[in-house]
Amino acid sequence: MKKTRGIVTALLCIVLAAFMLTGCEKTSSQIENEHKKEIWAENVQDVAEYTDTYFAGTMRSVTYEQFAEALDGGQTVVSKIFDNSWANRWKQFTEAHGAVKDVNVDLTQRTDKGHYTSRMIVTGEDDQMMALTISYDEAMIPYATSIGDYSDDSEETLGSKMSTAAGNTVTGLLVVFCILVGLSLIISCFKFINKVGGEVKPQNKDKKKAPAPAAAAAESAAPAGPSAEEIDLAKNQELIAVIAAAIAAYEDKPVSLFMPGDPNAQSEGYVVRSIRRLHNNKWH
Repeated sequence: MKKTRGIVTALLCIVLAAFMLTGCEKTSSQIENEHKKEIWAENVQDVAEYTDTYFAGTMRSVTYEQFAEALDGGQTVVSKIFDNSWANRWKQFTEAHGAVKDVNVDLTQRTDKGHYTSRMIVTGEDDQMMALTISYDEAMIPYATSIGDYSDDSEETLGSKMSTAAGNTVTGLLVVFCILVGLSLIISCFKFINKVGGEVKPQNKDKKKAPAPAAAAAESAAPAGPSAEEIDLAKNQELIAVIAAAIAAYEDKPVSLFMPGDPNAQSEGYVVRSIRRLHNNKWH
């Protein structure tokens, strides 16, 4: 048993050692990536030195007028397209801030596309600074320039930075608050819109109901037709004759039966025009 345990322990130690050695070894892809990063770092350093030597050095040693005369004389620094772009940026700076007093390379880096950019901080006669950036391709050949405003906040105190951040925060809160107040006012106006809509609708209803009194008047002026309770004189002649005779005997006066549509009908004394059943048993 002791021998078996010793063998198992030895095997486990060998396996663990193999795993540890495997983990310590770098793969070929890791080695390749590290080698690329080293090359990129060297390229960034070379680009920074090239920018400081040729572009910043030229702007420190000569004026814009001298550089423009050299270009007009046919001299070429990099290429005619690039030199003209650089000259235009230089002219733009001198027109805004006067002659160049100092030029320093500020930041050089590699972009995601594999290109490089090197930024120079140019100081003019009025002590104002602008950033002039030179762009390089993958082969570290300059191909474009750009210029923009530059503000150096490296010497800004913590208090001034906090005050700037507080001002930005207050401005953002005020903007949000104003938007919320505007939305609240718009929502509060909905009740007035509903009231106006409620007042308009009854007016429309009144207009529709306006002819109703005229119709009622016309109906009241029109002769009322025989009701369902009336007895048809033409269909119940025998019953009507008996009723008429009873009335004549009670009143002791002649009673005539008026037949609708009979041109020869005559009326003497009482005339029976219609007979209607009453809803009670009282005699009148």
